[in-house]
Amino acid sequence: MFKRWLLVVLQTVVTVGLLAFFFRDPEFRHHTAEALKQANVGWLVAGICVAGAENFLGVVRWRIFLRMLGMQVPFWKSVQVCLVALFCNTFLLGAAGGDLVRAGYLIRRGFGKTESLLSVVMDRVSGLGALIVYTMSFAAWNREWLMRSQTVVKLFAGVMLYEIGALALIGVTLYVSARGLTDRLPKWAPFPEFVSKLGAGYAKLAHHWSGTLKATGLSLIMLMGYFAVFWCTSQAFHVQISFLHMATLMPVADVISAMPISIGGLGIRESTFVVLLGDLAQVSRATAFSVSLIGYLVNTSWGLVGAAILPLFKDIVRDAREAASTAV
Repeated sequence: MFKRWLLVVLQTVVTVGLLAFFFRDPEFRHHTAEALKQANVGWLVAGICVAGAENFLGVVRWRIFLRMLGMQVPFWKSVQVCLVALFCNTFLLGAAGGDLVRAGYLIRRGFGKTESLLSVVMDRVSGLGALIVYTMSFAAWNREWLMRSQTVVKLFAGVMLYEIGALALIGVTLYVSARGLTDRLPKWAPFPEFVSKLGAGYAKLAHHWSGTLKATGLSLIMLMGYFAVFWCTSQAFHVQISFLHMATLMPVADVISAMPISIGGLGIRESTFVVLLGDLAQVSRATAFSVSLIGYLVNTSWGLVGAAILPLFKDIVRDAREAASTAV
């Protein structure tokens, strides 16, 4: 419990410190207020609609992996638990917390703990694979544009190094699973039962290749929707940037803001947007900050529906909070 609260305190300090760094400037506060007043509500509504479609596809993708693992869950229940998980990601537990809510729901339905966690892991891996494809493809496509800023180049290099490492890890685990090595783990290997079942899960990805392809396709569509949410927000603030250029920048902002050093990426995401949009699109600090913050709120707006149905899942959320506490 002490470690958990220490992490929360550190994240709070980083978040408050970064936001205070921006808002300490009276001119920045003035320009941010003006940008918010002049925002086009129609584009924000469009972003909310796109975010709704993105979250719906996320439910469909998760259900593909549930079927692979032999888990039968009513469709509308899976929609509800995903909305509650989105709310928890945004307001309560952090990114891992929402995954624990989904896994906790499956466990309460009587499914095995390992299989329940595995469904979420497979879902996450699918999204990560699509993100890697987009990062490298868009970076190659818009290389000359990105080279206008050495700071942006360095950010891209760091993100691509992280993604190459993640891709290598996925490749190694796939190889180990394909060779059946998960059944012959040494005694000193951590969590041997989970690793063995993870290998079985990967085997199902290969066996059910049509479902894996569908999930991968959905991940690609979902990410384009995620990019579109922030592009719609940029248009609401009258930023002159194309959708493809915004889609090129979004993987960098997403990976950097996912680092668990602030609350929900607040402050980190905004600082990244200020650099990316400022250096490459000549956007003012106040406008870039507004695009980042409002884009994040638009993308997570459907979590408010999850808040409305949260009482139906309060026991599951409590279990997830306890699991998150013991995991820190």
